[in-house]
Amino acid sequence: MLYRSPVTNQPLTVVQETGRDGTEPQLTFVTKLCGGGSCPTVYRTDRDTYVVQGYTVTAEAAGLDLPAGEQLVEIPAELLAEAVKAAG
Repeated sequence: MLYRSPVTNQPLTVVQETGRDGTEPQLTFVTKLCGGGSCPTVYRTDRDTYVVQGYTVTAEAAGLDLPAGEQLVEIPAELLAEAVKAAG
């Protein structure tokens, strides 16, 4: 599905703050494309999952119906490729 939507720099609302055991996820930096400052970034968690920092895209603009607690995040394709290499 192709969509055209302006991305925003709105902060994401953290919904899943704790794991099933009540602990907060521990993040480990994986990769980012910029040299400094804040930019789209990929982190690995101690839960064997990934957290992605990127630009929010509204479900409405993308033509999707998301369940409560989920959000869409846009990141550069190059960042995803670098994250796969780093995780390899």
